[in-house]
Amino acid sequence: MKKNLLLNYSYTDKCIDSIDGEIFLQSLSRLSGFEKVVFVNSMSDHGIKVLSRYFDKIVPTHESMLTGHYAYYQWLVERQDEYNLVFQTDLRDVVLQSSPFDFFESHPDKHMFYCCEGMKVKDNLCNMAWERHYRGLLRYHNEDYTESFVVNGGIVGGRIDYYLNHLLMIFTNTNRNVNPPVMDQQFVTYMYKHLSQNPRIMFCHPNTDNFCVTGEAVKWGNITINHDGNNAISPQNKPYCIYHQWDRTKHADIIRDKFKRTLSFVI
Repeated sequence: MKKNLLLNYSYTDKCIDSIDGEIFLQSLSRLSGFEKVVFVNSMSDHGIKVLSRYFDKIVPTHESMLTGHYAYYQWLVERQDEYNLVFQTDLRDVVLQSSPFDFFESHPDKHMFYCCEGMKVKDNLCNMAWERHYRGLLRYHNEDYTESFVVNGGIVGGRIDYYLNHLLMIFTNTNRNVNPPVMDQQFVTYMYKHLSQNPRIMFCHPNTDNFCVTGEAVKWGNITINHDGNNAISPQNKPYCIYHQWDRTKHADIIRDKFKRTLSFVI
């Protein structure tokens, strides 16, 4: 029987040797029913020992954070018959409130899931700069896309065949000899208007579903959510599966205080 798979990447010990990193690991430990794999680069023996408490497999890689998608692809393409659904997440600034695979499976007609942050490109200075930079690299179809929604680069998943194509798409389009480098979020936001034409792809939005909410939009007031002391709650009064970038919001102290009461801090 094929398994579902969570993928993560950790560079050095910096993220895990922090309370925010430990919060992610603790939230991960509370979920089960899928395989957990982390790719590591420049990790100490101490760091690997810590991660081994939370992940089923640890995969060393020389790929950087900018080329981690290629490491995922190289490893996963040889194991694609083992897995059904894949979920890729950032580490330090993520709280897993419930299993993302439950959300995926509740939408059987969708094969790939992206996360809109809740704001448009024109609403955010960083994403505006990325938009101008990326359009300047394009020969064709380089029209203004500031009216598109910002699509988060760190939270993505879906069926393994779609996800493998996503990895190659990201790698080939960020593998450019330019400065500043092209970021995954920068590219996938450009692709929003193209990918959204595919009815098999779902662009989740924090105002309309409970897949993921991102703190960047919460911080700037692009979206309004509640936090009940345990979970970030959607406008439909459902806990989100994922609270990403929570450390940027007014909820950060609530979340840290809650987890401090149960942490097995790892420094």
